[in-house]
Amino acid sequence: MPVPSHRWWTHACCAVASLTLAGLSAAPAVADATQSGRTAARAGGAAPGGAAAGRVAAGGVAGGHPAARSASRFNVGAAHSPQLLSQLAGPGGAAGAASPGRAAPGMVPAGRLKGAKQGVDVAAFQHPGGKAINWATAHAAGIRFAGVKLTEGAYYRNPYALADLAKARAAGVSVAAYAFAIPNGNGASSSPVQQADYLLSYLGKLSRSVPIMLDIEYNPYGLECYGLGARAIASWISAFNREIKARTGSKPIMYIPVSWWATCTRGHVGFGQRPLWVPYYSATASRPPLPAGWTTWSIWQYSSTGTVRGIPAAGNTDLDQANPAVPPVLGRRP
Repeated sequence: MPVPSHRWWTHACCAVASLTLAGLSAAPAVADATQSGRTAARAGGAAPGGAAAGRVAAGGVAGGHPAARSASRFNVGAAHSPQLLSQLAGPGGAAGAASPGRAAPGMVPAGRLKGAKQGVDVAAFQHPGGKAINWATAHAAGIRFAGVKLTEGAYYRNPYALADLAKARAAGVSVAAYAFAIPNGNGASSSPVQQADYLLSYLGKLSRSVPIMLDIEYNPYGLECYGLGARAIASWISAFNREIKARTGSKPIMYIPVSWWATCTRGHVGFGQRPLWVPYYSATASRPPLPAGWTTWSIWQYSSTGTVRGIPAAGNTDLDQANPAVPPVLGRRP
């Protein structure tokens, strides 16, 4: 068999290089698709295609195998998981015409309790295009407290959070800063202590004056309970709470969906002494159901589709109300 000529090798090398460059040139298109999915998912189903579209773009074919871990952080800009935001949107989901808060202008809460102070919780998604929240206008519209997403896991810091905390307080709005818990780490540290420290490091000197909340709920990126058993979830929460208490001198507020708690902790009853922020949609209930271990609630999140003057995300703002029968948990240190 004759030995290939120098010219043959030259053509072969050029062909391989062309194929390689073609593959590289396709990479930005993949990245753009992933970013589009993240943008859609941050709306919790409100954007075209909804949260499911975001999950497909960022996490592989819906119902199929997940994509690489590096693409599974599409939800960082949202206040809560797509699963929970969909529940809070009420019948028909985020597109339902009868969902609370759809009629505007102003804030239009459904099922407002007599004497209950009204509030919101916000994340990067409430800053579309980098727009600022006008907290003075929100206060004038009746907002008296706000939860602000500060971190997610040990890999994301909300770039608007510190400004929101400062400006809300200056406008007379009581605040809490919260960590969205990621007990399996999602490619970063799964340590509850490190996730607590990550929040406190970002919060800085405000950690002694701003109440802290642990938001532990549905996993936006995979298995509902993060691949952990009930005992492991309870241990994770205990370790996070101990670190916050040790470093700030105060217990964190706990944000817990009732159905997730029943499934992922099997109704653990050991945290009922902590102030509770509970999400639950109802068009008729006068109080939310409680997770196992609690006998009362402090704040009830009742919608994810609110419109509030001063907050740019019209129709996509979480609405909350404080329990008028218990002492407030924001504006003081528990």
